[in-house]
Order: sequence, then structure tokens, then C-alpha cells
Amino acid sequence: MLTSKTISSLKPKKTRYQITDSKGLVIRIQTTGVKSWVLRAPQNGRIKDITLGHWPEISLSQARAIARRKQKELELEPTGSYTVRDAFKFWCSKKKGRILSYRDEKIRLEKYVISKIGSRQLDSITPPIVIKLMEPIEAEGKQSTVKRLLMRTREIFDMAVNSGYLTSNPLAKITKVFAVPDVTHMPAVDWKELPIVLSQLEKLAPQKYRVLFYFSLATLLRPGEVISIRMDWINEEAIMIPAEKMKMKRPHRIPMTPYLASLIEMAKSMRKNKRSPYLFPASYANKPISSQALAKWMHEQKEFSGRLVPHGLRTIGRSWFADHDVPFEIAEASLAHVVGSQVVRAYQRGDYFSSRQKIMPKWHEYIQHCAECAKVLNETIDNSDVQAN
Repeated sequence: MLTSKTISSLKPKKTRYQITDSKGLVIRIQTTGVKSWVLRAPQNGRIKDITLGHWPEISLSQARAIARRKQKELELEPTGSYTVRDAFKFWCSKKKGRILSYRDEKIRLEKYVISKIGSRQLDSITPPIVIKLMEPIEAEGKQSTVKRLLMRTREIFDMAVNSGYLTSNPLAKITKVFAVPDVTHMPAVDWKELPIVLSQLEKLAPQKYRVLFYFSLATLLRPGEVISIRMDWINEEAIMIPAEKMKMKRPHRIPMTPYLASLIEMAKSMRKNKRSPYLFPASYANKPISSQALAKWMHEQKEFSGRLVPHGLRTIGRSWFADHDVPFEIAEASLAHVVGSQVVRAYQRGDYFSSRQKIMPKWHEYIQHCAECAKVLNETIDNSDVQAN
């Protein structure tokens, strides 16, 4: 079997020669140095040479895929070429670092798809094969998982088509077989209930979760964005988050306020790993805490489970903006949302920072007011308990 390195090292000779890869596929080296892929196929008792293209325009793996396709057309036993796992690795190489959910998507694909059909030839995969893989997952009620798997599997096959390994995508319309999953929004409470939520938080949460909760509420960042905050992103004017750490891949600035600065100081005072560059570091490893740490703790509390999740804090803030006449564009910018058409965004490139500098202090004042109400509420409850005893 040839390798790309071997092919690259082949030099022209005085006469034309060829090296066999597998089952009729050869690379032919001309005296001029041109390297051509040729399929030697038996037909009517004779060997017919079919030129497939030139190297390096057609890579080794592409040549194998084309040779396999030709052999099937000629009703010959096809050689092995490009597997589902090969296509998956190519997808990984293109998507890593480009999609925020890459790690989760990769693990999901490996568990449900690659572990089952990874060794099969890509061109042997048909819709019924993939449907059979998805049916047990759907039976477990995991419609959203099915949707994500189909979307990414179809994407893998699209990339294989674009790279020349397939002539068409057999999974192009496979999503029509499965029901569209019901969309359920993240659990969140009305912003008017925030004093009650904070009273429960103050009673139940260890300090590290209290600070993480208040910081998430004050910044309105997504959980993964919260834990990514580094110390050197913070200055007197704002927290500056680079584009690669934001879901929408646009840089985001959070206006600094006295309240936000106090939360940052509290977070700094709790850091056990003083050498870590992160505001919320893991205890020992040089990485941030898990983006699911706060969510896990909230899920374990009956007062929050099924009622509020960290992402729902963004909903509370957005609803407060809406009910306090904050202009739509400014409210959306505060949540790092992208609004408007591509044409609008091509011209409107600002982030409404100066406007948000006026809005965020008011939002933080409301959080502080709710925190004070929470303390009064807890003191009242405690006094009632004492009197009852």
C-alpha cells in the first residue's frame, strides 16, 4: 500500500514505470515527472487502463475513492478506500476551533455513529443504515440528540462530496424521516421574583457558587463564556472578551461598574490557584472551572431544579430590559446577540458600548436592591422561626 510520503518521493526514470497501490490502482510516473493515477481493470479478457487524474491534484485517498467507484460501475469487486471514520477525521480537522460545541459534537458522534459504522466504506452507507442507528435513540425520547447527530452526519457526507470522495450525499433528506423535536426554553423565573431567588441563593450556596451566580447575572454571559474570563481581560473600563471565546465569534465588551468590580474582587479573593490566568480557576489544573459547575449545584437544590438554570439568568436580565424600555438593539448587544441581516451588520459594526455603559449600572442597581431585599426576607424568616420555637 502506498503512502503520501512514498508518492512524493518517487522520481522520474529513463523509462515510464508504475507502482501498485491496491487491486488495480497504480500510480504511473512519466519520464517528465508527471504522476498519474491509473485503474487497471480487466475487461473481455484484457486489461484496460483507465486514467483517473494526476497527483497531487488528486490525493491518494481521493484516488482510492474514485477507483472504488469505477470498479463498482464496471461490476468488479471494489477495493477498500475511504471509510466513515476517515470522513469523520476530516470533519474534525475542519471543525475543531471553529464551532463552540465541537467537543460535545465529537463525543456524541463517536458514541452513536463512529463506534457503530466507522470502519465501513463511506460509499456503502445508505439512509436505512443511519435510520436504524437513530431509531433506538429516538425511542429513548432523545429527539434533540437525533437532530444534532443527523445534522452533523449529513455535514460529514457533504464535506466528502465537496472533497471528491462521493458524487452525491445519500443523507441529504434523511431528517424528514424523524419528527421535529419540541423546543423547550431554558428554565427561568420572572425578573420580579429575583429577590426570592437571591434569598434562596444566600441561604443555600457556598461562597464560590454565590459569586459565580451574581457574576453571571451581572454580566449576562453564557456559562462557557463566564468561566473563560481571564485576569488580563479586565481593565478599569470593561471586561474585554476576544471573539474566539464568544459563541457568536465577535469580540464583546462588558462595561465596568462599581458592583461588577466588587464581584471581581470577591472572585479574586477566593482563588486557591493564584497562578492561574483565569478569574474562576480550577483548584489545581491550569484551566477554568467546569462550565457546568454552577448548573450542577443548582440542579441538586430542590429550590432551583427545573425552575432556573444559569442560562436562565440571561432571560431574567433580558426581560428586565424589555420591561424598562431599554431599546431592542442595546438589550440584544448586552447579551452579545447578533441582530439584523448580513447587510445591516456589514454597515452597523458598533457594539453600543457607550449606551450600555448607561444601562448596565441600572441593571446592577436592581440586582443589589434584590440582594438587600433577600437579606431582609431571610432575617424575617429566621426571626419567625425563633419566635415559633
